[in-house]
Amino acid sequence: MNKADLEKLGLTTEALEKAGLTADVLDKIIVAHGKDIEKHKNAVDTSKTELQTLKDQLTEANKQIENFKGMDVETIKKTAEDYKAKFEQAQTDAAKQLANLKFDHALESALSGAKAKNAKAVQALLNRDALKFNEADGSIIGLNEQLEAIKKDNDYLFSDTTPPPTIVKGGNNQPITTNAFVAAARKGANLPEPKQG
Repeated sequence: MNKADLEKLGLTTEALEKAGLTADVLDKIIVAHGKDIEKHKNAVDTSKTELQTLKDQLTEANKQIENFKGMDVETIKKTAEDYKAKFEQAQTDAAKQLANLKFDHALESALSGAKAKNAKAVQALLNRDALKFNEADGSIIGLNEQLEAIKKDNDYLFSDTTPPPTIVKGGNNQPITTNAFVAAARKGANLPEPKQG
């Protein structure tokens, strides 16, 4: 606090000296009160800054409120419901596609196991609506019955599953028994008897 500040308060140096205060005491009082006044000035400045920040935040909040007032809540709700429906439909479609992929893979494996020469040709003869994929073991329920029926009428679509006959090779191609007539003719011609294997 300086002399100008005291004069603003209506206290002049002359008035204080008339009250019996010396210049040294006045200076000490001025210094002591000056520190307090500076603290209060800083507090006032801080409060002004905080007040301005709050005013700015209030102005921004009012702008946001005005923006919300301009929104059509019903349109937003409908848009949200549309997106929800699209999301649920996409999930359903993805589940169906996955189920179809599993079914197709299991069907191709089963047809390969049944020795189908042309899987597409056999599939064309199947009633797919009557078949059901078994998640537990990966098999197709109802397939064996349909394959048996198709094999009866269209066995050419399947490789033969019966093993080929075993061909037995002969020994040394010598007759096991001799013909009595040949033996007698040989004896009459003085030919030696054939050697047995």
